[in-house]
Amino acid sequence: MTEFLFYSLVASVVLTVLINLLPMLFPRTARKAQEKMEESARRAIERREAGDEPKIKVFFPWKAMLIASIVLTVLVNLIGYLARG
Repeated sequence: MTEFLFYSLVASVVLTVLINLLPMLFPRTARKAQEKMEESARRAIERREAGDEPKIKVFFPWKAMLIASIVLTVLVNLIGYLARG
């Protein structure tokens, strides 16, 4: 159990560092993603003010959840395999 906690903490630190370094390594990509999010927010505000959009909008990111589930399953299995040695 202590090995699992150790690997979880290490993975958490590594993923946090990667997520914070990626925008530095790829500044144009980060800028484009930010611009797309801003444009999407602007369009949503405009639609909301025009009354074209319903008051309640349900967002269910099933594709992102599926991809994250597959990636995390592979990572957990890989870490388990490497831990067994």
